[in-house]
Formats: sequence, structure tokens, C-alpha cells
Amino acid sequence: MQQDGSTELQDNHQEQKAGHISRTSLSHKSPGFRAGGGLFAMPLPRRRSSFLGAPSCERPPRGVPGTLSGVYGTPLSVSAPPGLSTRVSRRALGISSVFLQGLRSSAAPVMPGGSGGPYGGSGGSCGGGAGLNGCLMEYRDKVRALETLNLQLEDGIRLALDRKTSSAGAWEEKRREWEEVYRQVSEAILDNARLMLQTENVQANAEDFKERFESEQPFRTLVQDEIFSLHKVIQEAGLSRAELQEQLESMREELQHLEQDHQQDVRSLYAQMSGRELDQPNAPIRTSLDRILSHIRSHWEALTERNRAETDCYLDGKEAQCVSLSPEEQQVEALKAECSDTCCQIQNLQAESESIRALRRGLQSSLSDAQHWQQVEQQNRASVVLQLQAELSELQEEIQQQRRLYDTLLSNKQRLERDVGVYHGVLDGEESRFTPSALSARGRLQD
Repeated sequence: MQQDGSTELQDNHQEQKAGHISRTSLSHKSPGFRAGGGLFAMPLPRRRSSFLGAPSCERPPRGVPGTLSGVYGTPLSVSAPPGLSTRVSRRALGISSVFLQGLRSSAAPVMPGGSGGPYGGSGGSCGGGAGLNGCLMEYRDKVRALETLNLQLEDGIRLALDRKTSSAGAWEEKRREWEEVYRQVSEAILDNARLMLQTENVQANAEDFKERFESEQPFRTLVQDEIFSLHKVIQEAGLSRAELQEQLESMREELQHLEQDHQQDVRSLYAQMSGRELDQPNAPIRTSLDRILSHIRSHWEALTERNRAETDCYLDGKEAQCVSLSPEEQQVEALKAECSDTCCQIQNLQAESESIRALRRGLQSSLSDAQHWQQVEQQNRASVVLQLQAELSELQEEIQQQRRLYDTLLSNKQRLERDVGVYHGVLDGEESRFTPSALSARGRLQD
């Protein structure tokens, strides 16, 4: 029990020591704290309290005998009267409730003589008082030991606090370092917030670009389709340009041929005028259009002959009028006449070519009409063939139906003939039964 009481007292002293150390350390360390960005000074009380619940000024002196130093209670003397209740805490002294009840019930005055008086008793009672005095002496020694231990702890705590107060000047540097760290942390937080804002802005811009891209995607497809169609148009234009260039080249070649023909005609006219004979060209190969071309040629030849005769008459009249002209003027007049003849021939050739082209267009139109009518005729014949095929199929179905009907009628006829034969056999048998010969034979059999 004494050991339990000592351990409880030590625990109580250590808890009070820890509380006092924490309060003094806070009072020395924390002259103020930062809250919400501001420095608020919160001084802590430096009033030193007793470790046993009373202020140090109210503690009893150490050398007073018969008192319990550091414990709430009245001075406990050896010869205390019975019924005097002790105010010493059971936890501080380690005394159980059972022991205190026994103490209250069996407390007796301890006298030096051991007998007599109102507090005297028998030898047994004196022995009980001696045991109680021994217990009280032991607890008093225990309390004194705890007081000495408490004094030692107070001295150690005082020395530790003195060392802490001596090193209080280093907190200014730590505070400046802490403020610098706090400033760096706040700047880092601001930088982080700035970076987060920039990141959100970039993400918002990216989302805007994405939405714009998605909204412009159909327009892009439409533009691509239009570009593709324009490429097709460009290709078709290139093809048509190539065809037009080919036609232009062919027309140039035709123009060159016409110029060559014109030059040959001019030479032939010069040769005719000089009295030379021209070589006859090879006769053209007869084609299906030879008759039409010969008719046109004969018409234009007659027209040219008439024009030539008129020009000859005109030239003869001019020559008769211009007999007195100089040779240069005569040559000029001759050249003018040749030019007029050449122009007439060119006009005749152009008219002939136009007539040939018109004939060609007419033949092409007639050919297209013939093809169209041929297609129409083929379609009509195809429709007629289809109609005939449908009628043929209907006739075949009717023939099949008539054949089936004929087969059924034939089978019915054969069945009826068989039935009629059977009926005839039955009738013949009945008639033979009723004939006279049959009746006489039956009578004989009955006799």
C-alpha cells in the first residue's frame, strides 16, 4: 500500500510539473502568435503555483514539525483526539478507504503512560494505538521523503527554466527566419495561384478552340467538296481547252489548205490567161453522195462559167475602151480582173462548202431521226413480243387446264363403263334365273 501511495504521489507531481513546464515554456517562448496574417500578443501569466494545488506563498514552512508539507490538510499530531477527520487526500497518501474507515472507528489517543484517563484502555488497546502510531510515523517519513523529492524536482525545474530564459534571445532570429519562410510560402502560394489561373485560362482557350474547330468542321467539309467540284470543273475546262486547241489547229490546217487551194486557183487562172493547159486532176472516188455532189458541182460550174463569160465580156469591153492605156495600166486592170475572178471563185467555193456542211447536217439529223425511229420500233416490237409471250403463257395454262379436265372426264367415263358392265352382268344373271329352262331345272331339283 505504501508503494502504491508513493507511485500515485510521483504521478501527481510529474503531471503538475509537466503543466507548469508547459505554461512557463509558453510564457517564455510565445510572446505572441500569428493568426489570420496578423501578430497578436497574448501574454501568459507568470504566477508560479504550487505543485500540490496551493500558491508558493501560502506553503507552510519546511521546518515546522507535525505538519504535512505540500499537502492540503491540518497539522497531524501524534496525540490527536478521536473523531478528528483528516483532510489529507487519499490519493496523495496512498491510503485506502477501508483503512480510513478503520482509522475513524478505532482511533484512540496515544498516551505516553499507556493506561489511565478517559483515553486509556487495556493492553490490547494500547497495542492497537502503538500500531497506529507506527503507521503514522511511517506515513510521516514517507511524506517527508516526498517533500524532499518535490523540492529536488522544483530545483531542477527552476534550473531548466533559468536555462530557457537565458536562451530566449535566440527566438528573434528564429522569428525572422519563420517570417522569411512564411513570406516565401505566401509568395509560392501566390505563384501557384497565378499558375493555376494561367492553366485555367489555357484550358478555357483550348476548349474554345475545340468548340470552334467542331463548329467549323462542317464548313470545312463543304469547302473541301466545293474545292473537289472546282477541281473537276478545272479538269473539264482543261479537256475542253485541249479540244478547242485541236479544233483551232485543224481550222488552221484547213485555212492553210484553203490558201494553198487559192494559190493553185490563182496559178490556174494565170495559166488559163496565158493559154496553157492545166493537168486534169484525178477523178474522185464514187461514194454514196456522188450524185448529190455531182449535181452541186454541175450547178456551181454552170454558175462559174456564166460568171466567167460575163467577166470575159466585161474585160473585152474594158480592153476595147482601154486600147489607148499604157502597159502598166493594162497590167493593173488585168490584175484587178484576176482579183475579182479569184474573189468570185472563193465565194463560189465557200458557198459550195456551206452547202456541203448543210447537207452533212441534214444527213446527220436524218440519221439521228432514223436511229430514234429504229429505237422506237424496237421498243414497240419488244412490247409486242412481251405481249405475245404473255398470251402464249396464258394459252399454255388454258391447254394444261383443258388437258386436266379431259383426263378427269376420261377417268369418269371409264369408271361409268365399268359400272354399267357390272350392272349388265347383274341384270343378265337375274334374267337367266327367271327363264323357262331355269324354272324347269329348278322344279326337277325340288322333286
